[in-house]
Amino acid sequence: LTLTFEEIENTKTPKFWLSAKAIISILLKVMEQHNIQEQQELEAHNPDGMVPYNNSSKLVQRATSSVLTTDASSDGNSPAIRSLAGSQADDNDDNHVYQQLFFVTSYSDFDKLAHGPRGHAGKYTLRVYRFFANDGALVLLHINGEAEDVINPAFSRFHPRLNVVYTCTEDIEENGKIFAYQIEKDGSLLQIGEVDAGGTSTCYLTIDSDQRNLIAVNYWDSSLAVIPLSKITGEFNGPIQSMYDPREGKAMQAAAKKHGGVNHSNNDDSTIAQRQVDPHSHALVLDPFEGCVAYVPDLGKDLVREFWYDKESGRIGCEINTLPSGLCTGKPDGPRYFEFHPKFNVAYVVNELSCSVAVFSIDRELLSEIARAAKLKKPMDAFKGRSTLKLIQSIKTVPSAFPTKLNTCGRICVHQSGRFVIVSNRGHESLAIFRVKQSHGCSGKTRKGTLAQVGFFHTRGETPRHFQFDSSGQFLIVANQDSDTIAVFSFNLTSGEIKYSGNEYRVPSPNFVCSCPMNDRDGDDEHHLELEKVGNRIHPSGADYSSTIPTLVEINHSKKAVESELEIARKEIAELKKQISSMTVTTESLTVNNGQ
Repeated sequence: LTLTFEEIENTKTPKFWLSAKAIISILLKVMEQHNIQEQQELEAHNPDGMVPYNNSSKLVQRATSSVLTTDASSDGNSPAIRSLAGSQADDNDDNHVYQQLFFVTSYSDFDKLAHGPRGHAGKYTLRVYRFFANDGALVLLHINGEAEDVINPAFSRFHPRLNVVYTCTEDIEENGKIFAYQIEKDGSLLQIGEVDAGGTSTCYLTIDSDQRNLIAVNYWDSSLAVIPLSKITGEFNGPIQSMYDPREGKAMQAAAKKHGGVNHSNNDDSTIAQRQVDPHSHALVLDPFEGCVAYVPDLGKDLVREFWYDKESGRIGCEINTLPSGLCTGKPDGPRYFEFHPKFNVAYVVNELSCSVAVFSIDRELLSEIARAAKLKKPMDAFKGRSTLKLIQSIKTVPSAFPTKLNTCGRICVHQSGRFVIVSNRGHESLAIFRVKQSHGCSGKTRKGTLAQVGFFHTRGETPRHFQFDSSGQFLIVANQDSDTIAVFSFNLTSGEIKYSGNEYRVPSPNFVCSCPMNDRDGDDEHHLELEKVGNRIHPSGADYSSTIPTLVEINHSKKAVESELEIARKEIAELKKQISSMTVTTESLTVNNGQ
């Protein structure tokens, strides 16, 4: 550590100190885990509870960098160096201060939805909470979004680099709206933009790898819209610049619920028949390797669509391929969401109707070939019919004896460790947790990235539409839509099991929990930052996991900017040294006080 500090203090190379700071943060994390383990051992040897321990060391505040970025929440995402404890920030600290906030949205007008919530409609639709990871508690900081102004916000995306959150509205009769809010230090929301989503019942938002465009997915009419963003402020740079309509202008065949249509919350044969009359795009996720292929699960047509995404012009290009989202059993699957594994060449699709997870291997060579062709301006028609996906497994999300027609799947999430996949079951009212196989089996029958069931865990409420991990991955917050509650659970990083924390909060018809790890990022908007790809992966803005290692590094190469960042780095490193010194003292005092 001493050598690392000296090298950073003497070097002028941005890449070096960026990497070094990330390494130091990992070492700090290891030291903290070591202290926690020692404390647990001391408690085991002292059942009477008389264990010397400085409670303040439970709340470890972490200096954070304005230039190290990973993906934000869905999901995620988040700054690269995070507090493990998500502790309360010191309002008097002028350094880059971390605090974990959650942005929670509510339904407000059930008649405008394709599905049928059973809870209470919210008079206000936006809430901001502060999270405390020492006990998993939430404190409500701010309420916003009057029901008549922000109607049915149902999906949110936190900017990978800025303290800006985007949320979109569900309305099957009128075009959805996308709102942009700057989150202030006290948790209040300052609206900085509003745009038309270009289609009805907007259900998903993605920010591309260059952070120049936001892509919106409209469930009801299945259209896709690309909206330009300011890379400096996160504001909208104008209206829609590109649209894709898989229906090619044809009218919808299915009727809305209030006009005799079906309730999309149900999963019986007659409902499914109506849901699959029309295409229904449900998400769009860009590949994390090249950022040039967009994967769109189409619930209405039981397909995963693969599109070429033109990064240069910011548009959805030609459809390269379509493939089934399951085993082709003759029964509907209804693909809902698509997630990449953070380490393996594997992706997961949750099938809402068949209550299953389909596991796909990724053809990295084909992705690279498509990216090279795009750079050389070659026609993409040459790739039509060639898929970058191959199905390798399908596994149920509910117990084998539970009727599938009584359940629909909600969210799927890959834990940031890459060791677990979690799916919410609406009807079974549970989280299904799967362990990810980390290596190929000796017999060759198992494959890396495939899933094995851990168990099913009740969410203490009805219709868990969404859930979200905190930045440490040790707590998750579940939105129980039809019981008007959000509940907090601790997550065992070893076993994958969850345990109710005792913290539950009343929220009308909660539908989405967005993780917003806040940083003091003053100065980010002073320079136009250029992205530099690190390693062989671009961190996907659609993912909900977070990583300590930065996958995107933003560097302004001007001398003034480098000197400024070096000065910030020195301050951050000085703070890290203080934390390490403090932790060392704590460990020594534990040893002395225990008589060892």
